[in-house]
Amino acid sequence: MVKQYYGIKYPFSDENNDEIYLDLDETYEDMIKSKILHVLFTPKGQRLRNPDFGTDLIKFIFNPSDEITFDSLKKQIKVDINKYVPNVNFTDISIYEDENNDNSRMVIVHYTITKGNKVEATSVAVKI
Repeated sequence: MVKQYYGIKYPFSDENNDEIYLDLDETYEDMIKSKILHVLFTPKGQRLRNPDFGTDLIKFIFNPSDEITFDSLKKQIKVDINKYVPNVNFTDISIYEDENNDNSRMVIVHYTITKGNKVEATSVAVKI
């Protein structure tokens, strides 16, 4: 049986048993999750020839923890991910402070993936 691969898994690793150099996404859902994580963790301006790719998520760690900051961050994340991850419908983006660390945030991106007649709701949680 031939395996179907959808792309390189993010974050990058080489922990696989298929004798390939990088782990690859084996499902469409994993590919979407990898793409979302790639956009979230890439700071804007880091990619050559595509300086708009990514988010400014890392810059928000030391910003004030208020609704204005969180709303601004939510809007930016939604726009940036919609631009670079097609076939995803966002339902919500939640941002929480870490009670144990004032300089840490938890970002949860809730989205649905439509594939044929099937709609699957899922989320990606990221600690920054």
